[in-house]
Amino acid sequence: MDSTAIRKQIGHRIKVRRVELDLKQEDLGARVGVPQSQISEWEIGRRALRIEQAIALAKSLDTTVGYLAGEVDRGNGR
Repeated sequence: MDSTAIRKQIGHRIKVRRVELDLKQEDLGARVGVPQSQISEWEIGRRALRIEQAIALAKSLDTTVGYLAGEVDRGNGR
């Protein structure tokens, strides 16, 4: 899988969990400490995550980095 496909897969999973938790992009951005525009760019796969950001997102979305990366199938990573 190329880097664009990986970014899009991660972005899709971020959006799925965000919607499951009934959060707006603005809400998630506030939890992670980034603007809404950055959440949007992650969700569409335009911008890659740094590991620190992936960890913060996973915690904020009550999931794991493994789920966001496509390594596990369940949203809560359990």
